[in-house]
Amino acid sequence: MAASNPERDRRLAARPRYRFRAAEHLGDEIEALLGSETVRRLKRFQKVTDALKGAVGEVILAKLKPVRLQAGVLTVEVLDGPLLAELRQHRERAVLQALAKAGTGVTDVQWRIARSKPTGRPPTR
Repeated sequence: MAASNPERDRRLAARPRYRFRAAEHLGDEIEALLGSETVRRLKRFQKVTDALKGAVGEVILAKLKPVRLQAGVLTVEVLDGPLLAELRQHRERAVLQALAKAGTGVTDVQWRIARSKPTGRPPTR
């Protein structure tokens, strides 16, 4: 989804409604999108995902979800407790080395259990 451009939105809203609105130049919109902070974050998360895949493997990566990268701290949600303990105790150093080697800017990893999703069923009495 493209980032909102308030100036463009105001300009389009100010035009009279009794005639068609002129199309925006697609090249300008694509250029704005590719230069946005959102795209830079996506590229950074792709580097993180590739580094995690190399450090822990695809099977374990399927149970991980990088959720936040701020100030060099990567927050990763893990699906279950035993895997969380294994990652913290035995694989954290390898993960940090792989992330540093990939040039992600990550200096610390914060592991946490993923929140369980509600089942949609009402609670039983």
